Amino acid sequence: MINNKLNLEGYEVNAYLINKNNLPEIYFSHANGFNALTYSSLVSKIKNDYQVISYDMRGHGTTSLPADHSQMKSWFIYKDDLEKILEIKKNPSVLVGHSMGGTASLLLAYARPELVSKLILIDPVILPYSYRLIYKFLQKARLMKIHPMVRGALMRRNTWQSKDEAIEYFKGKNLFRKIPTEVIENYVEGGLKKNDEGKFELLCKPEWEAANFRLSPDEIGFNLKKSKVPVKLILPPNSYVCNKRSQNKLKRLMPQIEIVTVKDTTHMLPLENSDAVSNEINKFLT
Repeated sequence: MINNKLNLEGYEVNAYLINKNNLPEIYFSHANGFNALTYSSLVSKIKNDYQVISYDMRGHGTTSLPADHSQMKSWFIYKDDLEKILEIKKNPSVLVGHSMGGTASLLLAYARPELVSKLILIDPVILPYSYRLIYKFLQKARLMKIHPMVRGALMRRNTWQSKDEAIEYFKGKNLFRKIPTEVIENYVEGGLKKNDEGKFELLCKPEWEAANFRLSPDEIGFNLKKSKVPVKLILPPNSYVCNKRSQNKLKRLMPQIEIVTVKDTTHMLPLENSDAVSNEINKFLT
């Protein structure tokens, strides 16, 4: 992997490139709170007929785009960032995204289908109507701070004495229980920096991560629409962010969609089983 910086309106977008730059391009967008380097094991297994660009989204990793949590209004900001990146070359590209990154990729495919040749969504956040109503109520009542994902992000430990200490800490967390140590090491390498006190702290601020969780489902559900872009949905067996009702709605709107599940995985499936997920990606690219 080659570390590269993409210029976007005077700011740097940190990216990792695999394969030569004269090949068709794949842009990989990660999940909320993670970073591009975390997915190295996955993207390195994507077939070498493509150049893969895995980048740190706004507010994550070492990307320098402004990320003021008090001004965060919509996940469309991630769609807009990706759109501006793709507009630089203007050639249709394959979009692959996990969780929030998948949602942003879908939003872009709706808005600018001429920029997207194929779309691969790995357990994207597409919650059904009933879930969105609950979110809407909590938002209106200013009670989102009680949401477990928001509360968890705000209470998240943010500093460690060393990267090794951070790795051991994350290995003990339930979210990472099925994730190989190598992937956790990449997460720490791409997601922590040394602060002025000599400690290592998260590059994705807990307040920014929490702001994303506050916004997640109310948007994409009300913007689902028809699309002719070839699309594949890769899910764990019991997805809670894209359940059967959401899947059925996608099928109605996009009858060309291919849906597969990867057994014995959770929402973190591209990190837990990169072999199986990359195999599904490669089959769709053939």
